[in-house]
Amino acid sequence: MVRRIDRYILKHFIAALFVVTAAIGLTIISINAVEELRDFVDHQVPLLKILEYYVYFGGWVIKSFFPMFILLAVLFSVSILARRRELLAMKATGLSLYRISAPILLMTLLLAGAHFWYNEYVYPPANQKRLEIKEFTIEKKSKRSLDRVHNVYRQISKGYFYTIGSFNVERREGNELRVYRSEGNQLKEILTADRIEYVDAIWLASDGVVRTFDSTGETFREFPSLELKDIQETPDDFSKRIGKPEDMGYDELKRYIELMKRTGGPYVRESIDLDLKLAFPLSSCIVVLICIPFASNPRRGGIAVSFALGTLVSLVYFVMFRSLQSAGYNEKVPKELAVWGVNGLFFLIGIISMWRARK
Repeated sequence: MVRRIDRYILKHFIAALFVVTAAIGLTIISINAVEELRDFVDHQVPLLKILEYYVYFGGWVIKSFFPMFILLAVLFSVSILARRRELLAMKATGLSLYRISAPILLMTLLLAGAHFWYNEYVYPPANQKRLEIKEFTIEKKSKRSLDRVHNVYRQISKGYFYTIGSFNVERREGNELRVYRSEGNQLKEILTADRIEYVDAIWLASDGVVRTFDSTGETFREFPSLELKDIQETPDDFSKRIGKPEDMGYDELKRYIELMKRTGGPYVRESIDLDLKLAFPLSSCIVVLICIPFASNPRRGGIAVSFALGTLVSLVYFVMFRSLQSAGYNEKVPKELAVWGVNGLFFLIGIISMWRARK
């Protein structure tokens, strides 16, 4: 019987999640479509391209608002069960509010894991497509803007990186080449060159120096020209932009931070964004602890009240989340507080709410 009740609760929750996601997602897409309408008309964007753009835009909506959708779905499903006195009937069989909430809490935890997986593997390439359609099809920007790229960072293998200060994709040449090779935490070799060019499918470095470090000290040798056999990228690969930290996957951003550490680049913001990729999906599990006790009381429930509460909780969470994130970027608060402070506060409030709720 208990398993049947669990399935019944989850059925209501999943149905509510589907309705909330579709309704609010389509509303956000519609608002954006109205804002972009002039560009669609002025630039004569084909209908199929518009539809393709909004398929990818829907992916951005899921990435950005899914915890809010989960929160509202929990509020709606639990408040409906409470209004129908079904929660009261479940409690009459001996089930506590904690036990009734267990399948929902477990499902939100699984959905948080799915959200993290989505942000890691599905969203980054889809968002890249969305940005390309927006820039080159909707806004009609020239693709020549990608011909010259700056601050190219690439990893050849573990402990083996290179950077290029500026690269002209069309001319297939660049400057300020740096190649770093390390073992463990020790730098073993660094190659610097004024120029790098791609000739007949071969990378050539010109006017450079190779410095080697070992237990006896440092040795170096100059070279007028040197073939770089380990670089596998082509010039066209450099025209593929490196996304913003919030648009990267967890592993991609982690590799980027490791590269920044080895090459002396800034990485404070990126390290905060890396941990936020774990903290943000978990928010959906934490805020529901606050809302379940509220929604389970039939005198406080109702669709309108639940929607208002969900919106308020989401707004307060988002404002505090962004405020601490900004403070962390500026190093005004410790990184741990910037990342986990809001989750910790809401988790504490949620535990107190569950403890004080009518069992």
